[in-house]
Amino acid sequence: MRNVSAYGRKALLGILTATILTSAVSADADSAVCMRPKELHADKTRFVETQLRIATLQCRGPDQPDMRALYNEFVRANRGHFTDAEPILRRFVSRANLGSLDHYVVKLANRISLASTAVAQFCARSSIAMEMSAKLPEPANLVSLMPVKYRQPEQSCKPSTIGTPR
Repeated sequence: MRNVSAYGRKALLGILTATILTSAVSADADSAVCMRPKELHADKTRFVETQLRIATLQCRGPDQPDMRALYNEFVRANRGHFTDAEPILRRFVSRANLGSLDHYVVKLANRISLASTAVAQFCARSSIAMEMSAKLPEPANLVSLMPVKYRQPEQSCKPSTIGTPR
């Protein structure tokens, strides 16, 4: 009986240890920052606006389309989307400990600007995206047309974690 009891204690200790380790790993995975659908939408909206702003600044010259006029029209048409996206993105950036929203946007603009130098026909493709923006109801819908590819900063939340505070 004594051996069975010692064996039982070891088995119980092993099960308890495995349970604690599994819980710790699950807690770590659950505490990782993820993007909720509204945050992802807000980030894509900001990405599109930032990329088109970069294109407006970079694509100047006699052989370039009038990007400034296209960009100004894009901003006027989508001002409400940008206004709606800002507080959502600001909360995400804070929750994800990515610094201030200004820091996040500057870092994004720097990445886009650098990456744009390696994109063939960056200006022409950006011009087409700006022209298409008039036909799409949401700036975030332009993300697939952007010459510089969108990179989601964090993974999407699982449906079971969307409503939980982080």
